[in-house]
Amino acid sequence: MAKQANDSTRVFENETSFHKRDLLLHPNSPTAEKYCRAIYYFDTASQVLNTYEKDKVENLKDCENLRPAFQNIVYGFICENSLFKPLRSPEKTLVLIDEYLSLKPNDIFAEYAHLIIFGEICRKQKRGENLLSDFESAKSYIKSGELLALKLSLNVDSQPCQRSILIDIYYYLGAKYVSTGQPERALDSFQKSFDLDNSNCSALYGIAYHHMQTDPDKAIELFKKFISMAPECEKQYPNAFYMIASIYMLKKNFDKALQYCSLAEDAEKKRLPFLAPVDIPQKMIMQQLKYILPQMKNMIMK
Repeated sequence: MAKQANDSTRVFENETSFHKRDLLLHPNSPTAEKYCRAIYYFDTASQVLNTYEKDKVENLKDCENLRPAFQNIVYGFICENSLFKPLRSPEKTLVLIDEYLSLKPNDIFAEYAHLIIFGEICRKQKRGENLLSDFESAKSYIKSGELLALKLSLNVDSQPCQRSILIDIYYYLGAKYVSTGQPERALDSFQKSFDLDNSNCSALYGIAYHHMQTDPDKAIELFKKFISMAPECEKQYPNAFYMIASIYMLKKNFDKALQYCSLAEDAEKKRLPFLAPVDIPQKMIMQQLKYILPQMKNMIMK
């Protein structure tokens, strides 16, 4: 069960490592452009935090100096979360945000930055850097995320960017529900994210994924919708073809399965070179099918 949850989470979480110059080689790519913006926001946030010399937040002037850091963390994370790597000690930054929020308790940027950095600490826990289990770390993140989502959902458009933040929180709550084996809650969270913005391809992907077992035909329909909406350079674009292929395989429609496996491989060839190779269980399963199926046909013919 734990392995299945971890494999499922890989569908939604991804770490990316590359140099900014790699992005500049693809000026017409919406994905590369989004990554460039994320890097700019995170660099700006890091500069603000690194030039803040105090260890405390004591007054509104301190808040004014720190607010751009929290704003840019949020903007960058919404653009592309996998690029978030805090340069300042995350634990100390959380203390600063707590002190900041004691003076400005309704600053949604500081609140979401707190959740983002807390999530990074949970990721460290997942790598075994302290004693909390993966499950306990995810539960802690979920509890904090649910509280912030509830607060923001009461008046979605009361502040600039509040809707975008809520959309993002719902999506990452969905991913955490996947990792903790809560498919119904994951589907509900992805659906809430998509309902707030029906151009949100990532949320649509999450919805499709969670129909794979309960309603495979619906899942195929939604994955095809994702393919029609997302740019070919989108990092989950090849994955959608592999998902459709795996559904057809379970239906024993091997011709369709191989057709969509071939489309997935074609999509991977168009994948931006700075993105990591597709690494999901469905790809491995389809590769095995491609190897086994001809052998099975030969045995039948004999």
